[in-house]
Amino acid sequence: MEHNFSVILIRMNETHFALNQQYEWEKNSPVEFAYNLTLKYKQIDKDINVIVSVSSDHADQPFRFSVTYEGLFAFNVVPSKEVLDRIAQINCASIIFPYIRECVSDLTRRASLPPLNLPPVNFVARYEQEYKPEAKKPSSKETRRKSRE
Repeated sequence: MEHNFSVILIRMNETHFALNQQYEWEKNSPVEFAYNLTLKYKQIDKDINVIVSVSSDHADQPFRFSVTYEGLFAFNVVPSKEVLDRIAQINCASIIFPYIRECVSDLTRRASLPPLNLPPVNFVARYEQEYKPEAKKPSSKETRRKSRE
């Protein structure tokens, strides 16, 4: 069965950015970034509210950031809990994440740093890895990425 939904709203909820004044840059050396990705959702009648957050607060990085976006999605017919979970974790998150990527890139650029372009996330693989019946359900996932600064 096909489950149609529409995007009602996508908006930034919260953004924090701070330069690490103690960070010592090494010229022509890549900087490794580790960040956490969290995703939550809540059903409200025929709508679901999905919140996606990306944050990095490691002391050995040139800056710290946290970005949270929210999306509101409406269904004509609400699918089962299992299908709704999959749609929220995969489809809705995939719609919201590019806004977060753009925001992080813009924040770093506005700080006179080379833009940090977060890599795309395969939300299908993430969902299948984290929500296997025998696996524990982690609330966030840390991803490491090297960036040339």
